[in-house]
Amino acid sequence: MILLKLITFDFMNILRNPVLMIANTAFPFVLILVMGFVTKNSFGAGGVSSYDYYGVNMMIFAAALIAMTASNTFMEEKVKKANIRIVYAPVSTTSIYLSKLLSTFIFSVLMYSMNVLIAQKIFHLNFGGQHLPYFMLLLYVFLFFGCCFGTMFCCLFKNEEQANGIMQIPIAFFVFKWVTECSFRLIYDHDFSMLLPVLSGLSLASIICIAVSHVVFKPEGYVC
Repeated sequence: MILLKLITFDFMNILRNPVLMIANTAFPFVLILVMGFVTKNSFGAGGVSSYDYYGVNMMIFAAALIAMTASNTFMEEKVKKANIRIVYAPVSTTSIYLSKLLSTFIFSVLMYSMNVLIAQKIFHLNFGGQHLPYFMLLLYVFLFFGCCFGTMFCCLFKNEEQANGIMQIPIAFFVFKWVTECSFRLIYDHDFSMLLPVLSGLSLASIICIAVSHVVFKPEGYVC
């Protein structure tokens, strides 16, 4: 019950942050529009438009940045000051970092479900058609990993700016090397061979991130 209250509190804090709201709603569409327009003359064969191509790429890229939303939810200065009382309240240490992680994940699922549905239904971008549930499953697991990853880096470095700066390199690896390739295979080749390995790898990585967070998180570092 206490964890649920903390999750609700943190979720409402995210909704009150206009930067996080814009970054997780309008930002992916701005990226798709700009990249799709700039490269539209480079596409034409194979029935894949520049907007389809960058629709997938930029949606996944924006989803990867949920790790930074998690770090903001955890360590942003205004949030830290408002949550000092939580540290000294009779709640478990685990509840403090899990509430940040889970509230960010719930937020991300709602926002990116809306983003993908708008992109596919209104702007007619291709996110898999009848195979959309598989892409959404991949996206949700990737979002969960991003939330775990961002939480772990905040627990390790105890500073939002430092955590965000170091996270960018491994985030880029997951975006362009693994998740994106799996997505394109699902959407355009109907090839599911990568799906289970990618989901398993992301799930295992998420568990490791949570375990590290549990070991290194110290409440006093949260308020310093």
